[in-house]
Amino acid sequence: MTTTTTTDEGKKLFNGKKNHDANPDEIDGVVVIAKKPATTYKKTIGKPEIVVNNYNSNIDICDSDDVIVETNGQNKTDSESSDLSFDRTLADRKEQAFAKLQDELEKAHMKLKLKDEEVARLTRIREDVERELEELTASLFQEAHKMVSKAKEKQAAAEKSLMESQMKVDVLTAEVVALKTLVLTSTPSRPNPHLHPQIGKEENNGGTGVNLFNRKHRRSPSHYNLKYGRENSPPDSPIHDKNMANNANNAVPPQTLENRDISEVDPTVHKEFLNWSLNCKLDKTDPFIDRIYREDINLCLDFSNRELAEQVQKAIETRNIYIEALNDKSKTIFPRMKLGDEDTWYNISQMCRNRIIAVCDFINYLRYIELGLVKSSAHDMYWEIMRLKKEMVLSRLGLSLPSC
Repeated sequence: MTTTTTTDEGKKLFNGKKNHDANPDEIDGVVVIAKKPATTYKKTIGKPEIVVNNYNSNIDICDSDDVIVETNGQNKTDSESSDLSFDRTLADRKEQAFAKLQDELEKAHMKLKLKDEEVARLTRIREDVERELEELTASLFQEAHKMVSKAKEKQAAAEKSLMESQMKVDVLTAEVVALKTLVLTSTPSRPNPHLHPQIGKEENNGGTGVNLFNRKHRRSPSHYNLKYGRENSPPDSPIHDKNMANNANNAVPPQTLENRDISEVDPTVHKEFLNWSLNCKLDKTDPFIDRIYREDINLCLDFSNRELAEQVQKAIETRNIYIEALNDKSKTIFPRMKLGDEDTWYNISQMCRNRIIAVCDFINYLRYIELGLVKSSAHDMYWEIMRLKKEMVLSRLGLSLPSC
């Protein structure tokens, strides 16, 4: 017995043993068709149609809308046409499946291409971001390095400025003390010989002069000597006349009188000074200032190193020169000098130091006169200028300064 089974999902063929007790109807949802030797059955089950030919128990299967069972005496033409129809249908289905798969493959290729493009775009974006991040990091490090460098430079400049300011404060403090000593009105308990010429010889002989500071190795530009206000008073002054009378009465030896300072006035220099005292300006075009520079300052600062000498003169005029002080135990060490804001210190000899100090004292006294801080008369100021000129000459000759 041959059995053909058709379900809703497709076609299935089962070859089994003969079962005479089988029900020709539906068994468990399966249609069973029984064939007899000389009989042909035709039953329509539904699509697809299956034709079964029984030739010596051989079964042919084709796609059709009906199930046909034929015997050996049937015409073979229908069987061949059914085979061709089945082949065509199978080929069509294969083509459709191939076309469908090809479409899906093209869609997959398209999706893959889009994904590749998206990956490439994201890769470019990532590279751009990484490059920008590297540039930003490098820029930040450079900015941080610049900020640190500027901070260090500012710190160094601030420390340098602080040190120079402290030095200037020391100098200005000394100058203030000197000016106070110079211009303060004397009191009965402490008379000022410079402001009170009537002070007797006993007080004048107490010392060689009024030194505003006890200078040793470093001298402030504000230090100057007022010896002419005592036993070395200029001519025609009350102190000078009184001293002359006292010297005559006391029979001072001639050699003592020869040690006095200048007692005669150069009329040309004195006239130039009086004309200059009307304006009191440190102008090199003025005849008196020009003479001072020609005869004293330029010669006093005439060093072998002309460039350094010019720098020293400029620093003195701008009040921007520093000379390092030395203690009493280091007399064999030469003093040092620094100009302006430079960090370079120059070793100078004692003679060079005395010449620079003499010029500083002279120019500083002229500056005091210019500022109106000196309350003495023109006659007294002239003799103080002459004394400072004498110190420049002595320093130029290598002689020790009386004020040092």
